Amino acid sequence: MELPKLLNSYDLEPFLANPALLTEQTRELQLAITNYPDTPTNLLEILVNSSESLVAEAASNHVNWAGEITENWHYLADTTLQTKELRQNDHLAVELLKIAPVPDYFLSEFVPASYLSLALKNPHLPLRYRVKYLKRLARESNIEPRLQVAESRETPVPILEILAGDLELPIRMAVKSNPTTPRELIELMEGQLAVAKDWNTDSEQLATLGESRWDLIRLAVAQNLATSGETLMQLAGDGVFKIKLAVAKNPQTPANVLGVLAEHSATEIKSAVARHPNATEEILHQLFPTKKSVLRRRENLPASILERFFGEAATDEPIWKQYDLRNLLLRQSNTPTWILAEFANVDIEALRAERLANFANYFDIEEPLTDSFPPTPAEIVECSIRENMHFLAEIPQHPQVSVEILDRLSHARIAKVQLAVAQNLQTPEVLRLSLLENLSVNAEEEIKIEIAKDINTPIHILEMMVENEFTDKKLLSRIRKTLTSNCNSSG
Repeated sequence: MELPKLLNSYDLEPFLANPALLTEQTRELQLAITNYPDTPTNLLEILVNSSESLVAEAASNHVNWAGEITENWHYLADTTLQTKELRQNDHLAVELLKIAPVPDYFLSEFVPASYLSLALKNPHLPLRYRVKYLKRLARESNIEPRLQVAESRETPVPILEILAGDLELPIRMAVKSNPTTPRELIELMEGQLAVAKDWNTDSEQLATLGESRWDLIRLAVAQNLATSGETLMQLAGDGVFKIKLAVAKNPQTPANVLGVLAEHSATEIKSAVARHPNATEEILHQLFPTKKSVLRRRENLPASILERFFGEAATDEPIWKQYDLRNLLLRQSNTPTWILAEFANVDIEALRAERLANFANYFDIEEPLTDSFPPTPAEIVECSIRENMHFLAEIPQHPQVSVEILDRLSHARIAKVQLAVAQNLQTPEVLRLSLLENLSVNAEEEIKIEIAKDINTPIHILEMMVENEFTDKKLLSRIRKTLTSNCNSSG
């Protein structure tokens, strides 16, 4: 737009007798007359009603129409500039900051805090602008700008009041050390903090403190085990991330509050909910797609969640070869019996025959080696079977194991598995005694020691082991101690 041309009193004469003629003039001429210092009131009356917004605004602010402003003129100027539709130019505003005071409203919310700090270094920056910059810096998420505000002696008390309860200790310490900060303000904040942290504080007081203007106080309420579910629900919607996270981590947070937090977009909050002991089965299912790794580390997962893990891992590979899944499901106490049966469903004899055949083909062995060293193919295969099938010994120890599974595992020719079956009190007595009698004679020393250590081993099994001439002396000593202990306890 062209700048208004300069006028003199002669240019106004055609309109003085007939002001209505102004409405027929170009916008440029109307603006020029509006900006002329000696334009009379009768012409301004026409111009303030102009259909051109720029003309009407300029006329309404003319000294001959609005009168001379004798005080607080700068506030009117600020208000006019703030309500004016100006094109945003952060780059230009930042460049101007280097050489002149610039009002804060010329800089958008996207201008980095470092430039706001630069503005404060200008000694000619008016106090009203300085306070506005301090307010903006006090709201920054990074600690450095807030620390600058907390340390500044120019920071007004209302801003120091907000920072007095900041979540960061360095900022609170800076506010406390600032000579502008009233002592009673610090005493008030610290007193409320002590009450908010106290587990003996009643729920009504905590509810009141949960509405505190200080983030630190609300955080302490969110962490307090005595805080009511209603207050925790309110804090779950707090604008401060750390407060919402504290609610998600509070052991007393009820399921309905966790359900709200489970909808949060932040992965850290979702993870805290997934770990929470009060998270319901429904919430765990909701979080399952994105929080499997967290759920794997939980104890006592519901059976439906475990079934979901099992179902998603189904592949052509035998289930017992999937180590991570196997480790998870055998560790969990609620693993359904049918899944345990799937793990127990291993044809060990077929596996043994297959490995022997593969071993023979690989080494082209026609006859098994007869010397004790090196080991025979059968011994090598047997060792690998024991290593691969060690997990079978965990199944009889599982609380959801059935008698049918125990019976199936009793036929496995692996001593540790048979011992685990024998030591399960669900195992039928006849089967249990049969296994123990066989293991006490034919198993390796490690298994015999476990039998001797078990307080549930029948006396006659221990006596059989004592009478066996091949029983190791250390084992005999262990058995004698067990027998003596049993006799003393029964006597």
